[in-house]
Amino acid sequence: MRTKVLSIVLATVFFFSLVMVKQAFCYRIPPEESNIRYLYVFGEDGKKSYGAKKEPQVVFLQVPASYTGNIEISIYDPDVGGYVDEKSGKWNTETRFSIFGGKKAYSSIAGKTEPNIESFWEGDLIDEKTFGEDKSYDKKFYHFSPIEAKKGEKIGDLMYFKIVAEGVSGDDNNVFALEVSPDAIEAFSYSLSLRLSEKRGEKMALYPDIPKDAAKIIEYNYDLDATGGEIEMVSASKSYRIKGSGTGVWANTEIDVLSSDAGKRWVYEITKDRQPNANMAMYLTTGDGRAVPVFFTPGEGGPKRVFVEARAVTPAATKEEPWMGTKLSCNTFTFDGSKSHDPDNQAMTYFWDFGDGTTSNQLKSMHTYKDAGQYLVKLTVTDNSDVDCNTATTQQVVKVNQPPCAIADGPGITCVNDEIVFDGSQSTDSPDDKLVYRWNFGDGETAEGVRVSHKYAKGGDYQVTLTVIDDSETMCDTGVDSLTVAVNTAPIADAGKDIIMCKKNASDPLEVTFDASKSKDADADDLTYIWDFGDGETQEGKVVTHRYEKGGEYVTKLLITDNTNTDCNKSTATKLVSLNRAPFAEAGDDMKICITEKADFDASMSLDNDGDTLTYIWDFGDGKTGKGNNISHKYSKGGLYKVTLKVDDGSETECSNSLDTILVDVNSTPKADISADEIACVSESVKFDGASSSDPDGDKLGYTWDFGDGTTGSGAAAKHKYEEGGLYKATLFVDDGKGSECSGSTKTHYVNVNTPPVAEAGPDLLICVTDEVEFDASKSYDPDDDSLTFSWDFGDGTTAQGPKVKHGYKDIGIYKVTLSVKDDSGTECNIATDGLVATVNAQPVPIIEVM
Repeated sequence: MRTKVLSIVLATVFFFSLVMVKQAFCYRIPPEESNIRYLYVFGEDGKKSYGAKKEPQVVFLQVPASYTGNIEISIYDPDVGGYVDEKSGKWNTETRFSIFGGKKAYSSIAGKTEPNIESFWEGDLIDEKTFGEDKSYDKKFYHFSPIEAKKGEKIGDLMYFKIVAEGVSGDDNNVFALEVSPDAIEAFSYSLSLRLSEKRGEKMALYPDIPKDAAKIIEYNYDLDATGGEIEMVSASKSYRIKGSGTGVWANTEIDVLSSDAGKRWVYEITKDRQPNANMAMYLTTGDGRAVPVFFTPGEGGPKRVFVEARAVTPAATKEEPWMGTKLSCNTFTFDGSKSHDPDNQAMTYFWDFGDGTTSNQLKSMHTYKDAGQYLVKLTVTDNSDVDCNTATTQQVVKVNQPPCAIADGPGITCVNDEIVFDGSQSTDSPDDKLVYRWNFGDGETAEGVRVSHKYAKGGDYQVTLTVIDDSETMCDTGVDSLTVAVNTAPIADAGKDIIMCKKNASDPLEVTFDASKSKDADADDLTYIWDFGDGETQEGKVVTHRYEKGGEYVTKLLITDNTNTDCNKSTATKLVSLNRAPFAEAGDDMKICITEKADFDASMSLDNDGDTLTYIWDFGDGKTGKGNNISHKYSKGGLYKVTLKVDDGSETECSNSLDTILVDVNSTPKADISADEIACVSESVKFDGASSSDPDGDKLGYTWDFGDGTTGSGAAAKHKYEEGGLYKATLFVDDGKGSECSGSTKTHYVNVNTPPVAEAGPDLLICVTDEVEFDASKSYDPDDDSLTFSWDFGDGTTAQGPKVKHGYKDIGIYKVTLSVKDDSGTECNIATDGLVATVNAQPVPIIEVM
């Protein structure tokens, strides 16, 4: 409050004094001291999960009924599409701001338990304006026309106005603030939708006015979320923890009110948590359901919170001085004629003419000038003598100055060393005096001008103050506004050192752990971490583990982002990841070959899981080596050789090669020899001797005899009786046991005996299911040239007749096929049999799987 005392001297007889000039400042709603910067309202289709509710945002203004000046109301950032608004899809929201006064503007809602939504629009509509997406109002004010104070609803000694912000269409969140003048106004609401501070740990305050008769109050809050913040209510004697709400839902807490705390304003304190762009709504009722008004400023006798320094307003000194040359300012004066006197001590009447068409007959009269300017103020005093000299008049020019209304505009957030512009051009002054704009950037630097630029060298929250001074040379020539600028320091990403990983086991997974713990943020912002592993995969987290499908060199990128909406909220770092797994060597199966053959070595089943090109080196075990994927080698002598394959991926690491070994058994062919009689009779014992057979490698031989009549024997010496006559071909098969193609040799010897027929079913078969194949017994014969008949048993329960037949199998499996050959001699030894193995395979089933 700035005051000024004036004294008026009239011809040594009459005096009157003028004192008390009240400055009319504009101030924000919510006020800066509350740390709550904005209110919000959603379009009619807003999502509950974002904090939308169906009611409009309603704010009431109360001003003393004695105030006769104008009410000025402005909306900051009234459009959607701005930097503080929230978009849901495309910008599609319209918001209507309406101002009401007159009958029912306030009384239709005040203290009601459940006011109808229609009550929000009761009263006389004074002005309204609808805004959509309009960048011309982004971070700027829309000023309604000045409103006469008398247009409010008068209740007692207060006048009330109502501001209704309504989302008429769309689903976006319109975030805004109000600015009102004069500062004699108090603002309050019965239900508030708040955009919380961005800074974690910062405290915000509101002041609910608890009724005198309230024994209980119930607090309701909406959409605070688990990470939005915490709420506490504080009376003059006690504090209460409030239950916070979840996403899109309400929560409530009942509080018993001490009688000593009733009838006072409490503190409703919100402590911000880590959630960015946090919204919440709240209201309170008494135990019997009456709505409790929530003010933005503390009340007498109640607690209060001071979080930021309020605007500095220096009161003017109160003093008496002569009338002439007095510098008066502001628009509200107290005119005091009490020092006027009558030498005859007669009673006097007082008549004031304030020079603007208004008058007063009070001894002391407070008068408000609607407009700035110079006014000729006259005081006429009259005594009750009814003589010609019973009246005296004095006059003085009063200079009325409306202090400028400072409006500081600038970005709410920026980056270190970014040049940003602060704009005071929306500041106003009536009359339009020449203004000086002085900026204090909060970092020790200042500047002067309507629009100024500045760079912050360090991160942090800075209070920027704009002081606007007009040229009236009055004591009320100054307006002050301030804003907070959050200056962000870019985070520093640290992905750690390069990684080299070598896995000697080709089947081991290539799992790498990445750690960004050494990344830093000078502002201690919460960081998000996103890793790009260089193989097309990404993952979020400070410490993560990733499995690479194959080795190689990968450039891994770390992107960290702080929780600020700035151009400097990101930082990247890279690291080189070199991965290798040992190749898999596959030399093939062990071999058995003959001395006359070349050994074919095939390493094509070797592989490298990392896709590297392999080289192949063979050690044949006989002192010779070779290179290549497929290679042949001829051994000069029989024996068992250990062959080693070495494959190398060329990475020149500890795990660049792998070995595999096989055994190659090189065999010389044994020589079979028979000593036996050449002539025998049916049923006569014939001696066969193969003892003269030999093996060049000195291997132990096995002896198998085929006596030519379908019977066999074993051992170096054997005896056999033929039951039928005929010419018999006795065959000796000697085997050295090596299992190679040259492991055996034969020797034949003919014995002329009457013989049974010889059956020959043919070789084993490998066929497919449902293939119809031919079974051929045409090689069967009878040494005596007897006529033969042929019978087949296919091993699947079916048979056939004839030397050549066709048959197909329905099921896969291994079937033993038997051929029976019978001559026409009619003897007991007229039948011979032979068999083969038919292996039946199914066709593979191709399946395509698209990942």
